[in-house]
Amino acid sequence: RQLRRSGSGRPREPPAMGRDSRSPSRGGRGRSRSRSRKDSRSPSRGGGGGKRRPDDYGVDTMKITDDDAAFILGKGGKTKEKISRVSEAEIELFERDLILEIRGSKLQRRRAKKYAEGVMAQRTGPVSITEDYDDGDLTMLQVPQEAVGFVTGRAGNFLRSIEEEWGTLMFFCEVGSGGRNKEYEKLAIFGPVRGRRGAELKVLSAVETKVPGFLDRFRDDIIPRDKGKDETGTWGTDTMTFQDDELSYALGKQGGTRKKLERSSECVVQYVGHTAIFSGTRSERRRAREYMKWLFEQLEGPVYVDGWEERDDCTVVEVPADCIGYVTGARRAALGGIEEEWGVLMFFM
Repeated sequence: RQLRRSGSGRPREPPAMGRDSRSPSRGGRGRSRSRSRKDSRSPSRGGGGGKRRPDDYGVDTMKITDDDAAFILGKGGKTKEKISRVSEAEIELFERDLILEIRGSKLQRRRAKKYAEGVMAQRTGPVSITEDYDDGDLTMLQVPQEAVGFVTGRAGNFLRSIEEEWGTLMFFCEVGSGGRNKEYEKLAIFGPVRGRRGAELKVLSAVETKVPGFLDRFRDDIIPRDKGKDETGTWGTDTMTFQDDELSYALGKQGGTRKKLERSSECVVQYVGHTAIFSGTRSERRRAREYMKWLFEQLEGPVYVDGWEERDDCTVVEVPADCIGYVTGARRAALGGIEEEWGVLMFFM
């Protein structure tokens, strides 16, 4: 029989963990103050690597307080790493002089400074967001008051996990000088369009669990968001509605099927209530819908993909009949393990 594999075929990589960028000084303050400026550096490389420096590459500095320095660093230096990653700027914290140094293009430096100011503002109260905060990197989402705690998680852990997964920076805020709305809190999501959309849809999925019908209320604002705002100009969102039994199958054990579709199609795939939302470029959305169709067709019997020879997302492997059970594994464990490792969708046809 023929084993069909669809997807990018890239191995699964563990999420990037922030390097501990604290200077050893945090353990002993006295010794820290006597150290040289050079030794107190704690660099974070955002868009660094071997990339050529942009023409408007420069350096900005921010004077911060001792308490701000602790907030900017975060546990194990993760907050500083996160700011650097989302802004794509290089960030160094000079603890002895309490100076934050930001390197990158003009836009990268502006974003990094903006993110750092937002993080520091959380220490003393709600962050105030103004119109000039949006550099094409901001999504604002209304979250019902009754769902704010659920979305935040204990000690902010749920939001932090979304930031880690999608490479974003997120915090609740006030907009302008109008103060807070009694019914909703504004959640600011900073990052590239794909990361923002993935984070937004994950929050929406949680909100819909707590406040059923929320998506329908704001569908016209949420679904077309950021249309065409990517490098290809084809970024958009498609939807599909499921019945109860269909949703359970499309979700899979611990969300495994949804994650498999998302990785293999390279499209953002999320379920908000009974609505499946696909966000990505035109080709990514087409793949996601097609892969979803094949999954459901397998319930009726083997699926054959016409024209697989011409596809650029397909590899077919001839498997001897007496090896099918071994390749598949008990309850599809072996095949599922390969899908998980390489980010693909696989089935016999």
